[in-house]
Amino acid sequence: MLTSFSRPWLPLLMDRLRAHLAAEPFPRDAAHDLGHILRVARLAARIAAEEGADAEVCVAGALLHDLVYRPKNHPESPLTASLAAALVPQWCRETPGLETRAEAVAGAVASHSWSGGGEPASLEAEVVQDADRLEAIGAIGIARVFATGASFGAGLWHPEDPWGDHRELDDKAWSLDHFERKLLKLAAGMRTASGRRLAHARQATLLAYLDALRAELAPDRR
Repeated sequence: MLTSFSRPWLPLLMDRLRAHLAAEPFPRDAAHDLGHILRVARLAARIAAEEGADAEVCVAGALLHDLVYRPKNHPESPLTASLAAALVPQWCRETPGLETRAEAVAGAVASHSWSGGGEPASLEAEVVQDADRLEAIGAIGIARVFATGASFGAGLWHPEDPWGDHRELDDKAWSLDHFERKLLKLAAGMRTASGRRLAHARQATLLAYLDALRAELAPDRR
């Protein structure tokens, strides 16, 4: 749970969120479950404190950022941020203590997504975007990328050309391709100083993993 963040509205929102996740039409993959949502919220609380942002907007935005879920190979997957943002004002207005922050929370949710291409219009939106993208890199990010790929039948990597030296990258077919297509680009796009600092260590983890994998996949050299 969010041990460093306590507000009267938090248990109410969490109860409703758990019920919402249990009733969704699409089963969530392991990379977009409640654990992911809570980790993003903890990161958002940490970054908000360091950056002087409104922590309530940041944490509520992080908790609601994946309110609408579609599998990554679903045609509506790039629209989930905007679909979620459309629901957020009502959720906030129906959660005592968040009513006055409804539009700010919706704005933070609307611009968080990489595939949605949103541009944050507030510091709080930058915090939520950074927190979500930090979850995609580092050790957790490595676990999540393979969990996501497995959920729609992607292979780990191309058996004959894992690094895409002689083919076009396709991260819907091969999970390893997603590192080059997206994950390795995230650190450079962090919006806040705190996000950039936290991303530096996680980026190093990604690069170390790829170095180790490349060594293991290299042809035998005697």
